[in-house]
Amino acid sequence: FGLSIHAKDIVWFDGTNPVTYSVQKNTDLVVGIALNMFSDDMLEVTETYAISASPNKAKILIYQRDKASAKEKKEIEKQGFDISSISRRNDAFSIRCNKKNIIVVGANGRGTAYGILELSRMAGVSPWIWWGDVVPETKEKLTIDEHFSTTQSASVEYRGIFLNDEDWSIRHWSYSNYDQAPYGHIGTKTYRRIFELLLRLRANTIWPAMHEGTTPFFKIPGAKTLADSYGIVIGT
Repeated sequence: FGLSIHAKDIVWFDGTNPVTYSVQKNTDLVVGIALNMFSDDMLEVTETYAISASPNKAKILIYQRDKASAKEKKEIEKQGFDISSISRRNDAFSIRCNKKNIIVVGANGRGTAYGILELSRMAGVSPWIWWGDVVPETKEKLTIDEHFSTTQSASVEYRGIFLNDEDWSIRHWSYSNYDQAPYGHIGTKTYRRIFELLLRLRANTIWPAMHEGTTPFFKIPGAKTLADSYGIVIGT
């Protein structure tokens, strides 16, 4: 008779203890933003925030390859990653399991952020959690196959959206309701939400609202800095 071998699951939320992660020392700002989003996502799914822990205690280990130290690059290679393959791809990330850990490696800041938010998607969080009010299902346990492995990257270098016809929709909603400001102003609170959606959808470009009567993006205090921190390219 045949002997069947079944893969074991790695438990990254056991129903009691919070999801834990460790991230390398130097990363782009977008990685920290993605981690905050991920932590909020885990609150929705597990009813507790994900928390930072030391590498020897964390379940999820996160690396940004282009800012990793020599020691951290050696650690990535020990986990079985082909660093050169990830580096050659556009905004790439790779996720794999090793022993009892989930390891996320991004080629750059955006790729690392995409990898982190891919774990949110695997936990059941829709990219439209805020804009579409898609409420995630609460989970009693989160598991992943011990042999799970994926490498993903963008096939288009600049990908995103153009905010068009904003004068009757998002502009009015922003300045009169969500991000109260003078007429025609779409503020950074609104753009932050837009950038979060783009990050979840793995977009990296936006042509901001530019109809007559709309305050130009680069005249909004803090807008450029915000876009840079999210890794968003601005077209004009």
